[in-house]
Amino acid sequence: MHVLTRSITALTTLTAAASLAVAAAPASAAASARTPAIAPTVSVNANGVTCTNVVQIGTKKVVADRGMNAFTVRQFKGYCRDAKGSAWMNFASVYVWQQYHVRGFAYRAYAGIVVRGDFEPRGFKAGANRQRLTYSTPVRTINDCTRGWGKLFRLGDESRQGMTSERC
Repeated sequence: MHVLTRSITALTTLTAAASLAVAAAPASAAASARTPAIAPTVSVNANGVTCTNVVQIGTKKVVADRGMNAFTVRQFKGYCRDAKGSAWMNFASVYVWQQYHVRGFAYRAYAGIVVRGDFEPRGFKAGANRQRLTYSTPVRTINDCTRGWGKLFRLGDESRQGMTSERC
């Protein structure tokens, strides 16, 4: 009987802990579903360039389109390897929100890095049709003042562009 009592007590404790975890999950799950973040020391494959020790820099920018939050632009730095070797590089991401994506129309996300004084984004990349997460190509701009840049292109139309805060 003693073993049965311990088993029931353990099962009751586990059930209570699981109930607390489920009760706390919706708020954090909803926040992470809206704009996923990349934690430090994560490895990212940004258009064929592998980057490690990736961290977000600057503040993200949420951009509205068609009356709703449509996408988030972020800027990252990471230790990346390209044809010239390994170095610290910057790259951007555009993440399209689910509420925008489920509308079902065609779009392409554009991402790049804007360097202070330049007129065109570097590392520019256009995502595939309806691709929700698009990375720019990492660029060697770690010693420049940069912003992550992004926008959406729809058939014959473009969204407003979004830029992160500048990091020098």
